[in-house]
Amino acid sequence: MKKNSISTFIWGILGVLFVSCNSQTGGVQQFDMQKIAAHYSNAETKVKASDIFGKDILYISPADGNEGVVIWEKGDKPAWDKGNYLVFEVYGEAEYSGVINIEFYKDMKNFVAEKIVLQGGETSGTEKDMPWISCLMGTLPQLKTQVVFPLSYLDAQQLFVPRSPRQLKGTVSGNRLAPEDIVKVVLRFGPYDGTNYLPSYELASIFITDSLPEPYPDISTPVIDRLGQWKDKEWPGKLKDEKDMVLQNKEMAKKIENARFPSEWGRFGGWKKKPFKSTGFFRTQHDGTRWWLVDPDGYAFLSVGIDCIGPNSSGPVNGIEDLFDWLPGDNDSEYAEAVKERRGFKTVDFYVANMIRIYGQDWRNQWDKVTENLMKKIRFNTVGNWSDIDFARKSRIPYVLPLRDFPSTEVSIYRDFPDVFSDEYLQNAKEFAQQLKAYKDDPYMVGYFLRNEPQWAFGYHNLAYEMFATQQVSHTKDEFINWLEKKYQGNVKEVNAKWNLDLKDFASLKDRTFKEYPSEVAKDDFHEFSTIMVKMYVDIPCDEVIKIDKNHLNLGMRYAWLSSDLLYKAGERFDVFSINGYGLVPPPTAEIAERSGKPVMIGEFHQGAVDRALPATGIIGVLNQQERAAAYRNYIEQGFARPELVGMHYFQWIDQPYYGRFDGENYNIGVVTACNIPYPELTEAMTITNERIYDVATGKVEPYSVDIPKTPAIHY
Repeated sequence: MKKNSISTFIWGILGVLFVSCNSQTGGVQQFDMQKIAAHYSNAETKVKASDIFGKDILYISPADGNEGVVIWEKGDKPAWDKGNYLVFEVYGEAEYSGVINIEFYKDMKNFVAEKIVLQGGETSGTEKDMPWISCLMGTLPQLKTQVVFPLSYLDAQQLFVPRSPRQLKGTVSGNRLAPEDIVKVVLRFGPYDGTNYLPSYELASIFITDSLPEPYPDISTPVIDRLGQWKDKEWPGKLKDEKDMVLQNKEMAKKIENARFPSEWGRFGGWKKKPFKSTGFFRTQHDGTRWWLVDPDGYAFLSVGIDCIGPNSSGPVNGIEDLFDWLPGDNDSEYAEAVKERRGFKTVDFYVANMIRIYGQDWRNQWDKVTENLMKKIRFNTVGNWSDIDFARKSRIPYVLPLRDFPSTEVSIYRDFPDVFSDEYLQNAKEFAQQLKAYKDDPYMVGYFLRNEPQWAFGYHNLAYEMFATQQVSHTKDEFINWLEKKYQGNVKEVNAKWNLDLKDFASLKDRTFKEYPSEVAKDDFHEFSTIMVKMYVDIPCDEVIKIDKNHLNLGMRYAWLSSDLLYKAGERFDVFSINGYGLVPPPTAEIAERSGKPVMIGEFHQGAVDRALPATGIIGVLNQQERAAAYRNYIEQGFARPELVGMHYFQWIDQPYYGRFDGENYNIGVVTACNIPYPELTEAMTITNERIYDVATGKVEPYSVDIPKTPAIHY
């Protein structure tokens, strides 16, 4: 297919003529780059000639404060309701991924704001200080990219935007925003810390368009080698060729072939020095001092695990084939297992291709053996979430099970929150529970996660209020109106007075929509019913799973973070309250245990760096592999020194692909590389700390503690 650039424009410093030459069909509205440039006549933002784009561009170097670039204010052109996509052409000069936040603001003069709770658990001002909705986008380093944001995502109903060629993950946060309510739009470029991260960007054009832009022409020199490694960077441990990879893997396999758990651990990885009553399955117990898991043999058990243990690290290659030295052909039988169709895209897995190169057609059996031995060598006693269950059962290492297809309904209340008062939700919950039949008698299963990171819980959202953003009909909306009528004893005049409304009767509320809370009392009423909604959301599936499986622990929903008090409501029904806790130490957990009465498990955490194979750190960044090692020790040991924490699982086993997994993440967060080479600094630290967990938990040794400098995270 012929590829051509979507538009060309030229402008100079102060007063050059703006020219647009567009080859697309459909409407295209260009932003006034001359006006944007004139607004930023300083050292950090200036106009200069670009060899990359072959024209003048806006050159951006974030500085202290990183105020961002205002690209549009109310009264400017173009119009946000006259197109489908916001597109900007950008090039990042750094050796690490670009991080660009698109921020949409609304008029907040009369708005009663909430405190914003971020993923790390800290607060960050109020909604009045923040964009009303934003999208954090990633781009590959040193490749010009057309970043595409679908304007339909301004409704805030979906979190993750589709990828376009060379564009990585995009994550939406905030609240729904009508185009007519936008008052300002800002592009904020990162990462920046004034010392280690000093990125520069070329911004070549910004426009709103009806249709997706045509891709750029192919690059002349690929950036990814035959092994899936980044070609343009050197680092310690980078493999020279296939022969080098095979040799190093076989040497490693030989060294660890007799790996076993420590002698003080039982067959499940529990601690023989602290026996309890044996029940044949995992359970919880508080010994008067701290919480424990208890393994099937009755030994105290703390779950130290790794997520995503499986022979896969794939990513889509459609539209970016020019980035690779080599891709398996459509009829390449040797590497057929490295190629799959996923969500309508062709994906290629260099990790699997490399396993085939190392072990031949018996690669899967060999991978199972090596991975089991490596886990035991590093002292991990749990196969974490998203892992290959066949591997877990074959290895006879305890595992956790992520249940599939949490019950949904045809009508969604907000994002993925279902119509919980419908019969459909109950019936789907019954079907959902049936999958536990295949696992209910397996003693190696620690327990099951009901689901992962509900999207409705990303940020503070009043669920009942969100129902009234549209006139969508639902059983839950009907139930809210019935509840409100009972609360006010049928007195619609009282509701009108307290809500500042003019309802004829309660039923007429069904057709109302709100862009803002009609009153503080209304806000409180909405929140009160939201707690009822969340209780139904949790109770119904919990009732069904326990009917099928009474042997295993209900490990909860792996909340991304505790964004509001609504999430504590779930703790009453779980055996273990799980959250995903990204940081240099675990997030606060004492309050969770106190309010829920349950022990706590961290389902995910990691720390990454950009000094080796990949250009992004993940959610928590450190400077190098030595700091990754120290950060792991600090996190695990500080965590298990807390009496409520019974498990922590590192995310993840294998590095993500340079070109991005299915959603565009390309983080240096693996225990092993795409060539199956362990990171030596990290694995040595893991071995030391994992072997100490029981001594740390009982206070026999002081937990490892180190101050790690705060580093900008490169994630999207």
